[in-house]
Amino acid sequence: DIPANFSLQTETLDNLIEKLDNTLEFALHEAKANKDDITNYDAVRSDIFTRLTNLRNIPLRKENPLIYHLDVMAMYPNIILTNRLQPPAIVNTEICAGCDYNRPENDCQRKMEWQWRGDYSPANGSELRLVKDQIESERF
Repeated sequence: DIPANFSLQTETLDNLIEKLDNTLEFALHEAKANKDDITNYDAVRSDIFTRLTNLRNIPLRKENPLIYHLDVMAMYPNIILTNRLQPPAIVNTEICAGCDYNRPENDCQRKMEWQWRGDYSPANGSELRLVKDQIESERF
């Protein structure tokens, strides 16, 4: 991996440290496990606490990140087939009216409630300058 610079938010890390016990209890509850059954609970809690404290104390870091790649595009066909969705996933009556399979006996579209679960994060000044510099340096 290529070393990268990180600037961590100490307030967020303080919040994670403060809520560590509640988070661990929630994880145990979700796993349907009992705290008393975990033989090394205190060691694991102490390790997590130490790592979070280390991150908080040194928020400006240059480290080799662990890079994970998820092939989300490969999941789309499976989701479309499993949920009987039209290829554009969200269609209206005009699109259905022009479809060759638009007959009452064909149950090709599953009606689903769609909910926005995205984040809106506009580019800041440095990101904008980076894109401008990249575009200016490219040759067409």
